[in-house]
Amino acid sequence: MKIVAVVIVFMVMVFSLVTSLLPSAPGHQPSNPVAEFGKEITKPLARVDEIGPEISAVLDRVDVNLPGLSIGGKPDGVMNALVDHSDADFSNLDLPRGNFASSQVESAQFNGALLDGAVFEGATGSNPNFNDARMAKANLNASAMPGGDFAGAELREAVARAGNFNGATFHGGDISFSSFSGAQMRDTILAEAYAQGAIFVTADMTGADFTGADMTGVRFDGANLNNTDFTDTNLDRAQFRSAQLYGADLSRAVNLTSEQLAKACADEATKLPEGVSAPRC
Repeated sequence: MKIVAVVIVFMVMVFSLVTSLLPSAPGHQPSNPVAEFGKEITKPLARVDEIGPEISAVLDRVDVNLPGLSIGGKPDGVMNALVDHSDADFSNLDLPRGNFASSQVESAQFNGALLDGAVFEGATGSNPNFNDARMAKANLNASAMPGGDFAGAELREAVARAGNFNGATFHGGDISFSSFSGAQMRDTILAEAYAQGAIFVTADMTGADFTGADMTGVRFDGANLNNTDFTDTNLDRAQFRSAQLYGADLSRAVNLTSEQLAKACADEATKLPEGVSAPRC
């Protein structure tokens, strides 16, 4: 914008000089229309430096995730997308907002890495290692990472809808306010995890271990919780609408009430705390 303004001002100055050199009647001070026009047009152009920062400030406040582009370059993190990263070592690297979409991550090492806002959407590969990684607001939607190690990892507000995490471990990790709706999480370990406000709607969590986890306010609506272990699990305000609890052990669950299980489905093998009941269906 500044370059265009400079070019326009330069052209106005040239035309003003040419006009001033033209002959005029004796004793008459000619009016230079081009010069007058130049004065007027330079008034708004003088505000370019004022308008620019204002526009930049507005754009900075726009809450959308757009790929960062540079002239002649590539979007941020694109080098990592659609790539086979099997057995690659990204341990302890700073890769915030890194793009690993649709990549192969078989046995890849991300332990201790900074991956806040990173994209793993559609990534596949068994046994990747994210132990103690920081992955706040990461996108793992539709990813397939069975057997993955997320122990101690921070996945606060991450999204992992319709992903495959069968046999994975989130032991001691932070998955608070994250979403695993529709995910495959059979035999997944969530022992001692901090999962306050997490969403597991319609997830298949058969055989999952929730021992000692904080599941305050978690949504298990429509989830398959058959043969799960909730020993010492805090289930304060957790929701179980249409959840299946066949063979689940909730006998030592904390802060669980009959009202929370009123629309869940239990069977004769379901174990409940004393005084707590659930319909059989």
